[in-house]
Amino acid sequence: MPYIIRDKDGNITKASVRMIPNADFLPHTDAKLKAFVESRGVKLADIEGSLEELRRTDLDMSRAVEDVITALLKKNILKMTDLPKAVQDRIALRVKMRALIAEAYDRASDSKAASR
Repeated sequence: MPYIIRDKDGNITKASVRMIPNADFLPHTDAKLKAFVESRGVKLADIEGSLEELRRTDLDMSRAVEDVITALLKKNILKMTDLPKAVQDRIALRVKMRALIAEAYDRASDSKAASR
């Protein structure tokens, strides 16, 4: 969602994904923002295509970040207590869910269970 600057008449004069002091924040879908971008010769499809690709890769990226955090924790570069409580809780839940999944596959693959 970009930051925007308006003139005294309320027209958008600047848009940026970087923080601008005293700027408003608009969703990419805002009609006036779309009109501003297109009026400046920028293809709206370029922005929309990039946004869609970011959305499409969000799950892969979240798993990559989780893997990096796990690696940093294992190497004692990062401590769980260094992370905000909300992040600690999310990671703990995900570790628990991954353990439950691994356990389920292990049980299903156990030769005794398979012969039942």
